[in-house]
Amino acid sequence: MSATSEQVDTLLLFVCGALTLLVPFGLAFFVGGLGGRSTTSRALLFALTGTAVTVLLGVAGGYGMLAGRPLLPHVIGTPSFDLAAGFGAARHPDAYQLAAAGSLLAVASVAVAIVGVAVASRITLRAWLIFAVLWSVLVLYPVGYAVFALDDGWATGVLGVIDFGGALPVGVAAGAAAAGVILACGRGEHRPPEQRSFPAIAIGGTLVWVGWLGLVVGSEGAVDAYTGLIAINAFLASAGGCLAWMVVDRVLLRRPTTVSALCGAFSGLVAITPAAGVLTVGWSLLLGAIAAVTCATMVDLAARARFGAAMALIVIVTVASMVGLLYLGLFAGGGGMVDSGNFDLFTAQAIAGFSVLIGSFVLALLLALALRFTLGLTRIRYRATNEQTPRRDRPTVPAGGAGN
Repeated sequence: MSATSEQVDTLLLFVCGALTLLVPFGLAFFVGGLGGRSTTSRALLFALTGTAVTVLLGVAGGYGMLAGRPLLPHVIGTPSFDLAAGFGAARHPDAYQLAAAGSLLAVASVAVAIVGVAVASRITLRAWLIFAVLWSVLVLYPVGYAVFALDDGWATGVLGVIDFGGALPVGVAAGAAAAGVILACGRGEHRPPEQRSFPAIAIGGTLVWVGWLGLVVGSEGAVDAYTGLIAINAFLASAGGCLAWMVVDRVLLRRPTTVSALCGAFSGLVAITPAAGVLTVGWSLLLGAIAAVTCATMVDLAARARFGAAMALIVIVTVASMVGLLYLGLFAGGGGMVDSGNFDLFTAQAIAGFSVLIGSFVLALLLALALRFTLGLTRIRYRATNEQTPRRDRPTVPAGGAGN
């Protein structure tokens, strides 16, 4: 007995959803490895708890807010328990609907994990759990509905935005939210410098690469004429980003590293997330390279400003997502400026991208500030210490200078 097309589509969604769930834990290892061995366990804790919160909220009505019947037209869906009830068919549940819902919740968990991993070393676990719930309801669900409710969402249904894999909720909204929380924490909190953990970086980068490929391929939701193109475009964008970032590091640092290659591959995948189904292979390769060069330059600037390892993740997911969205306005097949001769799609992509960027940043900042002045937000502040014991025969100069 041969499998039906719906069964094949269901299997694709189950597999891609499972692969997508590797991303939160890969991000924890990767960013934790960049920040030091002691930060990996905390980043993993925040990624795990964020994923658990996302799943529970989704079953408790959040899935309907992401892709259900409209509650506020063009803004958000109606909370429902359809996922918990098997979509009203307890004896014979609709396997495809369950697989699609699970895949969508896996994508949402990636967005929450990006924020959690980026702020893990800065805020308390209690503040993180409260923030994750509030941010999901106030920001992630409306932005997700704008993209995943294809007929009614303000982005895809009204403006005509193209965003196959959810770059707006996963990359732009999550990256901006993480930046808002870090700003609310203040620049005074810094962990002592630690050595990088290369095994954690390698494991995390590999998990993110494999998992994000699943996210991109699963965005089609079916095995059809576009599935193969989406997979090839994702591979090419990742390869172009990997090589381009290494070239940038060769020019700036004169020594490309494994971290360079992993960051480049990651930036290419993030950039192709909204675009994999509407670009030719050549444009996909170019997109990966452009995103990597842009992200590498921005990460280098952030490193010089000493914002910490988490800022690298924020820059990659935010900048690469914006590059991918705007790139579509120029080179998307059929609606891009090159094919259509007008900037209508580019304008729509820009409006959606920057509105989500600003809105998520402001709301996350306000939520973090509210938590900071009520329940408490930040962890214990670390003071800079001198590892060398000062000699008794000479005066000790404070770290801030002789005048302090």
